[in-house]
Amino acid sequence: MKTRLLIVDDEPLMLEIIDGVFPADQFELFSAGSGAEALDIFEKEEVDLAILDYSLPDLCGADLFHKLRAQSPGLPVIFLTGHLNLQTAVSLMKNGACDYLTKPLQCADLYSRVCQILNARNIGAAKVDEARGASATKDYIFGSSKAVHSVETQIKLLPRYSRTSVLITGPTGTGKSAVARRIHELTWGERAPLVEIDCSTIPRELCESELFGHEKGAFTGAIRAKQGLFETAGNGTAFLDEIGELEPALQVKLLRVLESRCFKRVGGHTVIPMQARVIAATNRSLPELVAKGQFREDLYFRLNVFELWMPALRERGDDILVLAQHFLDYFAPHYNKLIAGFSADALAYLQQYEFPGNVRELRNMIERAVINADGATLTASQLSVRHRLPPSGLAFESPFLPEYNAEPIEASAVDSTLNLAAIERQKLLEALAISNGNKSKAAKLVGLSRTAFHRHLQKCAA
Repeated sequence: MKTRLLIVDDEPLMLEIIDGVFPADQFELFSAGSGAEALDIFEKEEVDLAILDYSLPDLCGADLFHKLRAQSPGLPVIFLTGHLNLQTAVSLMKNGACDYLTKPLQCADLYSRVCQILNARNIGAAKVDEARGASATKDYIFGSSKAVHSVETQIKLLPRYSRTSVLITGPTGTGKSAVARRIHELTWGERAPLVEIDCSTIPRELCESELFGHEKGAFTGAIRAKQGLFETAGNGTAFLDEIGELEPALQVKLLRVLESRCFKRVGGHTVIPMQARVIAATNRSLPELVAKGQFREDLYFRLNVFELWMPALRERGDDILVLAQHFLDYFAPHYNKLIAGFSADALAYLQQYEFPGNVRELRNMIERAVINADGATLTASQLSVRHRLPPSGLAFESPFLPEYNAEPIEASAVDSTLNLAAIERQKLLEALAISNGNKSKAAKLVGLSRTAFHRHLQKCAA
């Protein structure tokens, strides 16, 4: 089943451009040139996400947004605009808009943002970017170190076709989602669905509906019944990422589901059996949250029937070099570059760097270096671009992670073409990488509001 997008813009050329962004085998697009036409389509068709132009001939984009959300409160919406003031942008974001992108539109940014939102909200998780999910499974659980071998061995110890709850813990960027996919692959393969929800990104008022579903008329704007995580997962796998962020009231309800193996939709009376295996993941210490009264102890024990710890990349020894070559082999042909390997100083840098962002950071580091490469090998300066000095000679200190600071590089080693805008852009991109694309978290890492973060990112991309 394809993901269904509603595209609203009064410029026919823009509709054509957006239509070409999304692969026809994965997406079904409904295009409208006015607010009235959009509302007519929305009444007839079920839509997974809406992309709205802010300036429409018959209806303000904000008014259309509120009308759509009144009918479907959980509908993800992205705004497109050529001129949107900060106050309006903040208001839209506070009222539930997922994001806004400025024109002229960067098509890759639009596609990437749509996929991030759909994956985070579990809309078409099985049908959006499946190839990327499969690649991530291979990327993160890859290597020959004792640490990663132990993880693979433990995964294989899990009984096949069982409902044993699994708790995956470990630092951010180590591949906990990939482990969940690996468990599902070994258990069910393609015979049952894997459905994921990120507890940190779902709005509080919609989280219960995302978990358990709702009946038509259960609340204002519930114009149709909707299946939740557990119902959609069927007899497959229900993966709750960032479980430590789950609201206390929902912790109680989740505990009841795990104990009784059944649930009801919001506003419903029919008892629905819960057949899926539940896998939860967190980079936070649940025992510490339990001690602080922020997480239920009984829920922790119910989830922690089988625990897997994903080690930090630095604990995986030579896997760093193995993974670096693996990512190079992937990204070099992807960007049409002929790059055979790493220079001696690059290998030394990879072995010495701490990688606070773990495998995710390494992957992004190699991709960035490939993009910037102009020779047959990657060099240390291409890998360590974040540590270069600005032309003024001022030291570059990361505002979000002290561990990122490094010894200053000699001024003679600094690329004279590097400018402050490039460094600022690099900081923002690194924050996004560490936060797995979550702009709110990335903004906190660099000490900005989400709106200011987005504005700086757009400025750097211009």
